[in-house]
Amino acid sequence: MAGPADEKPNAPTATPKGMARAPTSVLPPAKPGPKNLIGSTISERYRIERLLGEGGMGAVYQAEHTLMRKRMAIKVLHPEMTRLPEVVARFEREAMAAAHIDHPHVVTATDFGKLEDGSFFLALEFVEGRSLREVIALGRLELGRALHVGRQIAAALSRAHALKIVHRDLKPENVMLVERDGDPDFVKVLDFGIAKVQIGELTAGDVSQAGPGQPVLTQAGMVYGTPEYMAPEQALGQPVDARADLYALGCIIYEMLCGVRPFDAESKVALLGMQVTAPMPPMATKAPDADIPPEVEALVKRLLAKEASERLGDARELIDGITTVLGQLAAAGRIDAGYAPPPASRLGTNPGIVSGIGPAPDLSGVSPAAAKAPSVPPKTGDGFLTGKAWMIAAGGGLIGILVLVATILIVVKGGDATVDAEAGVAQRADAGATLAPLPPSTAQKISEAIAQIDSGNYGSGIRALESLGPEAQGREDVHRALFTAYGKTGRPAEAMREVGLVLAANPALDLLATENIVLRQEVRNTALLEGQPSADKAAVEEAWSLLTGRLGHVGLDDLYEIAYGRSGLTPGYQKARERAQREVVKADRTKMTAALAVTVELHIAGHNCGAVKALLERAAEKGDDRTLAILRPLTAPRMHGTGRRKQDLLGCIHEGSLNRTIAELEGRLRKR
Repeated sequence: MAGPADEKPNAPTATPKGMARAPTSVLPPAKPGPKNLIGSTISERYRIERLLGEGGMGAVYQAEHTLMRKRMAIKVLHPEMTRLPEVVARFEREAMAAAHIDHPHVVTATDFGKLEDGSFFLALEFVEGRSLREVIALGRLELGRALHVGRQIAAALSRAHALKIVHRDLKPENVMLVERDGDPDFVKVLDFGIAKVQIGELTAGDVSQAGPGQPVLTQAGMVYGTPEYMAPEQALGQPVDARADLYALGCIIYEMLCGVRPFDAESKVALLGMQVTAPMPPMATKAPDADIPPEVEALVKRLLAKEASERLGDARELIDGITTVLGQLAAAGRIDAGYAPPPASRLGTNPGIVSGIGPAPDLSGVSPAAAKAPSVPPKTGDGFLTGKAWMIAAGGGLIGILVLVATILIVVKGGDATVDAEAGVAQRADAGATLAPLPPSTAQKISEAIAQIDSGNYGSGIRALESLGPEAQGREDVHRALFTAYGKTGRPAEAMREVGLVLAANPALDLLATENIVLRQEVRNTALLEGQPSADKAAVEEAWSLLTGRLGHVGLDDLYEIAYGRSGLTPGYQKARERAQREVVKADRTKMTAALAVTVELHIAGHNCGAVKALLERAAEKGDDRTLAILRPLTAPRMHGTGRRKQDLLGCIHEGSLNRTIAELEGRLRKR
């Protein structure tokens, strides 16, 4: 909640000639709060009519421009927020982004100023409609409608990205659907409050781009955005570009089509870990009756690639991809023809066109009946919110208004963690590891050495810590720092050794926590170098030892991913894949998660019908997506023999038990 407002009243505002004076232009000091502005006129031209929403940073009002008689949305920072330079800078950044993009699918900012009490305000285009969050809450969207909405969002991003503006907090709450020119699902993208902005000299949105005298608005290692839609690089606190917005849009399209997000967890820390490491769940596991075409799922999967380099190149490429798919689906009768853009149209592909809209539809060759068909998507059926005009300002809705800094503070067993954006190394005061008391001089030397490593002076930091000898041993902070330094100076064997020492220093270490993902990544990437002539063999062996033992069940999950997941399929990693398959079979099942244990046993069972059948009950109760990936191919008959002697080798599970297991497992995973 916001704190008490300043008690200084607003000065009376001037009344323009020929205009009636506003009912109230003074903010009563005795009643602090967001509603006091109602009835007042700010900046001599915006008469505040009603409160639309309020958050900890400020409030959003519906207003009327007194000279133009036009409805506006006015965002106002709470007075106490003006004492926080970073908040003000982010508010200014939203104003700059919204003012410069100038696109039909982006809410436009028209004015920015300061009130008498020191509060800043932002005047925005008024948007009347429903948020995409409200629409999804009614149920998943029809295929054509979802792609139509996604294509418009991509058009907005294309224009923003052409101006080097990255939204960084794209989510259904920040997308409004309004009625425009007969289209009930005309998109308006809102809230560039934590955007990365680089317009001419305006580079304050990125640490790496800030010039002399410019404020740094993104602290190293701090995570800004909404975890449910956050790209892996953003979750790790690393620099982001336009491809982070494409990842968020992939999450949104997935949610529109399936009715649920691709990744979800009660813990935000666990959710961030899933964004970084978990593969996209097949849409059939989340919405089995949705019947998503393979080409659509492939497009979304490309958007949700963990590596930014593996996603689509830019929003324009996505627009073209959706346009092609819409045309194919319409031709096949899978979607209403009204959703298919005309062949000549490439919405938003030309950033030089302000509107971003392509040429008029080419109706040559179209039958008269088809030509009379609606050229806009069909209206949705009557629902609870259909036709209900929600007066939502272009500022992010009623909750989280002006949440300009959504920082994920990772707290592990009561200890604070600050994450280094480059290397993901955390200096932890107390995270479950017991550190022996140190003499003040030694503690100071350790602190100075770690600071050197943090600043990139790896050689000096290594020498300083190594010179301390036994005094610095067994300390998690020391071994984390050395892990980073050795990795950055081309000493992978020593880096792998330090991972083991970090685990020894803190046996309770949560390897699923975001700040520990970099440890797992380095171990996995080193193990993948198995059999490569240029690899450091000692480092590779140490990595395999960590995966199969000291990393516990998390290491075994990573081992399985190398054996049967995408990592091992990368060209050049065949030897690592083969070794992982051998290692995972002989690994201790009691140290695996229940899901992995039954999955591995199904691998071992192969096409032995009796062995598979004995595992079906456990698979239904304990399995996960990996288990489904093994069971589904078994539904096909496996015939053996010739002529009348042909028999199905999997007949003992084709009597119905396999299909029941798959259905039970899919149902359980949908509820997860």
